[in-house]
Amino acid sequence: MSAVATPVRSPRHRWAQAARWGLMAVCLSYLAWFFMRNRDTLEVAFSLRPGLLAGILLLQLVYYGLQGWRFRIVMEKCSGVRLPMWPWLRLFILGRFLNIMLSQAGNVYRSVRLKRDFGVSYTRYIGGFASMLWLDTCMNLLVAVAVILLFEPGFRIGTVRAWSAIAVLAVMVIVAPLAAERLLRGLHFRRARLDWVHGRLSEVLRITVANLHDPVYLLKIFGLGLLVFARTVWLFDLYFRAFGVEVPLPALAVFYTLFKLSFFVMLTPGNLGVQEIAWGFLSEQMGLGMARGVLMSAFIRVVGLVVIGVLGLACGGWDLLRRRDQLTTVAEQPDETGPLAPPEV
Repeated sequence: MSAVATPVRSPRHRWAQAARWGLMAVCLSYLAWFFMRNRDTLEVAFSLRPGLLAGILLLQLVYYGLQGWRFRIVMEKCSGVRLPMWPWLRLFILGRFLNIMLSQAGNVYRSVRLKRDFGVSYTRYIGGFASMLWLDTCMNLLVAVAVILLFEPGFRIGTVRAWSAIAVLAVMVIVAPLAAERLLRGLHFRRARLDWVHGRLSEVLRITVANLHDPVYLLKIFGLGLLVFARTVWLFDLYFRAFGVEVPLPALAVFYTLFKLSFFVMLTPGNLGVQEIAWGFLSEQMGLGMARGVLMSAFIRVVGLVVIGVLGLACGGWDLLRRRDQLTTVAEQPDETGPLAPPEV
């Protein structure tokens, strides 16, 4: 992977970056003030039982196996290339590791390695990623609706019935790529640049929609997706138990849905501060108290960073970080080397 010239950042880009960091500072300042007034709740975070911590770490490790396996199935389907399991799993982990350390670098690194080692084009990689992300989001929303209807149909977030709000969102997410694929099919542009972008986007959407015609493939993806969903809800239950509260299953499903959707909008680097306040607000609306939601969000973030940090370094992440200048310049030049990083899966 060779370095390319570092791009010149526009004033607009610099202002946007400053705004993101400024918002993060405001959010973190608010959280510090909040816990200065609720110190007794903060003390719970330092009294975690070893058994619960072991269960949390084990379930965090299970995630990378299940999600890596599912992503491999999607990528093979979208690219038509057979990917060996262990090299792919290492690449999957390194991508997650690099995305944490350097914004966008992980997905770009994955796309470059897949093209170099297995001949997977950048468009096929983006198509696979988009397909995975869409199917994952659709399934999570639909399963959350089913869980709420089965166990507590009257469950509310504030004054809104949770199942109806999530169902509306699910319909929007399901319809969006189908409508976009049909719309783009009839568009044409005279400018070469716009026509190139249109072609790539149309191909990504075509790949995503075409896979819906294979029921065996969908069964595999949704089966593994249900295991990931069950694993994560169980993990969230352990987190809440660590803070001395038992949360009903519908509430856990809502928290997981919000957790996944938060990757689509990054208001601050890693949504640091914003996610914690959002979880605190949601926890307050469900009668669990704001402090528990904030603590759980922060604890998930810390445990996730520790686990992916250890796994990433074990898979060779340190050598990649030593070439940080190359990773940074490649990540900032998606048109020359690969795709911009979408939300993680």
